Amino acid sequence: MAPGLAIQESNQFFMKTILFSLALIITSTVSFAGMTLKNFKGVFSEQQVDLSWATMMESGVDYYEIQRSGDGINFFNIDRIDSKMTISTNDFQLNYQYADAHPLKGTSFYRVNVIGKDGSINQTPVVQINNSVITGTRIYPTVVQSNTLFVESDRNLNEVKMEFFDLTGNKISETNWSTLNGRQTVQVSKGGSLPTGTYVARLTANGQNVKSQFVIIQNF
Repeated sequence: MAPGLAIQESNQFFMKTILFSLALIITSTVSFAGMTLKNFKGVFSEQQVDLSWATMMESGVDYYEIQRSGDGINFFNIDRIDSKMTISTNDFQLNYQYADAHPLKGTSFYRVNVIGKDGSINQTPVVQINNSVITGTRIYPTVVQSNTLFVESDRNLNEVKMEFFDLTGNKISETNWSTLNGRQTVQVSKGGSLPTGTYVARLTANGQNVKSQFVIIQNF
């Protein structure tokens, strides 16, 4: 798969994301093909994003594709790392690191494709990184229990569009305003309640991305 190719595909694992602005983001452990990938995490430090993960009982892996997204939906290949496992490797755990020296401004999302020697593809969960000071535009709360959240801005935004997507990239709803200044109430779904899970909220103005983030829907 050529670098720079946009990829929209279903995630094969539940994305459990813990978000701290300008801080460490840690995701859950996943297992596949007889091996375990754990502690996939990212941190923004000294103007770069540092990714790291570890594998246990690694076998059959050819290489790792590093993917990045500016909206949490469309991911692009930015680099690859070959597997450290060789015939002479006896380590039970292998540790990997990758530094993105030219990260996107604002919010970005990272994941890794695990490419097997048999051509199989498995995916890590996604980590979300914010490499800028929080602006006056907010989407909150991040955990939604009533299908309703708020978008708020302390500056005038024109031709505003608020969209929600599931993790396969399917659009759930869209809300439009000619001008946004202050707080507006938004329904995540306009067709009834959604299954509990993680979704992507994207706010644009004049066709430019203003803010993208995960929201977690909880139904009890």
